[in-house]
Amino acid sequence: MYRLVASDMDETFLAHDHSIPQANIDAIRRMRELGALFVPASGRSYSSVLESFSSAPADLLDGTCVISYNGGTINRVGDARPLESHSLPFETVRGLFERGKAFDVGVHVYQSDGVVWAAKLPEDDRRYLDGHMAYREFDGASIDFLRDTPLAKILFVRHDLAFLHRMAESVGAVPGTSATFSSGRYLEYLPEGVDKGHGLRALARILGVDMTETIAVGDSLNDLPMIEAAGMGVAVSNATDGIGGLADYAARSSCDDGVLAEVVERFMEPQAR
Repeated sequence: MYRLVASDMDETFLAHDHSIPQANIDAIRRMRELGALFVPASGRSYSSVLESFSSAPADLLDGTCVISYNGGTINRVGDARPLESHSLPFETVRGLFERGKAFDVGVHVYQSDGVVWAAKLPEDDRRYLDGHMAYREFDGASIDFLRDTPLAKILFVRHDLAFLHRMAESVGAVPGTSATFSSGRYLEYLPEGVDKGHGLRALARILGVDMTETIAVGDSLNDLPMIEAAGMGVAVSNATDGIGGLADYAARSSCDDGVLAEVVERFMEPQAR
C-alpha cells in the first residue's frame, strides 16, 4: 500500500499554463480516501508552492507537508517554521554569482525565507515567471546586499540545456554544493547532499513512512533523485532529459492531462494491488 505520493510542481502537477488540472484535484481527494498523503515537491519556495494552490479548494492541502527548494526545506502546511532546512554560505553563493557573469545568463538568488532576487532575465523566462512566481529585480552587479541573509540556492537561466551543461562543466565542482537542472532552462546550485530524494527520505522518516510505501512523480533531472528514491518512480509523458526511461513507470498522461489520476488508477486503487 502506498502511503505518500510526492509530485513535482512545474510541468508535472501543474499544466503548462500553471493551472491545476481538475483530474489532479480529484486524484488528491481519492488519495485521501485511500489513506495516502499528497506532498508537493518543488524547486521553488514553500510560499511560492502555496501560491500555486491559491485557486484550488481551500482544504486540498489539509494535513500535508511541502518539500521545497529541491529537498532543502520541509514544512507542514500552515506553519512557516521548517521541519528541516538547509542553506548555502554567502561566500559560496557570491563566488558562483561572480563566475556566472562570464556566461551571459540570467540569475535567480533565493533567500531561505522565500524572497527571490533576479537579474538579466531573458524574455522567455520573464514570460514563464509572469503570474507564476514573484521575484524582485536587481541590477546584477553584486549580491553584497544579501551578505547577512540566509540563502537557499542560486540558479542560472538560459533556455538551452546543452549550453547550461557546458557551463556546469566549465565551472566545475564547487565545494559544499551540488548542481542540477530543471524546467529545460535552469542550472541550479544547492547545498551539498540536498536534492529531492533527500527531501523525500527526510519527510518519510519524519512521518514514519517506509520508502517502499512512497510514489514520486516528476519530469526533469532535478526530480530524478526523488524518482529513484521512491518505492515507485513515475515520469510524466512530457518528461525531458531521458527521465521517462529511468523511472519505474512512464505515464501516458502529461502535465496538462492531470497525471495523478493515472497514478491513482494504476497503483493505488484496490484492483491495482
